Amino acid sequence: MAYEKLLKTIMDSDTNIRHCLVADTEGNIVETNHREGITNFLSPEETAASLKRAASAWKGRKQLAPKIGRGMYAVAAFEKITRLTFPLGDDHLIFVSLGSEQTRVDLHAGGQRQIVEHVLNILTDDPTRE
Repeated sequence: MAYEKLLKTIMDSDTNIRHCLVADTEGNIVETNHREGITNFLSPEETAASLKRAASAWKGRKQLAPKIGRGMYAVAAFEKITRLTFPLGDDHLIFVSLGSEQTRVDLHAGGQRQIVEHVLNILTDDPTRE
């Protein structure tokens, strides 16, 4: 899969997205994309540890899927950022980081709910819903 193009499409879908990346199910980064001028709050080591914890949580969700259905996304909200996590097939996850300030510099920019919908539409290749 062309992860670089996928991440660019996600980044282009909303100006409030700071950063997005694809990781494997162990939390190892496969591809990443940052908005220009944005700096990470976490060090590379802290980011790696956070991704590994999130990947582990998705493994737990996957075990519950036969009873409650497949996980669609998860939200982790912090004071400075909100992180959205989406499964990408069986072997990868997409992490999308939003700024908590949610400043509307673009009338087409959405809030968390709209961004979740945009990303789900991109992942399902449904351009009519973007």
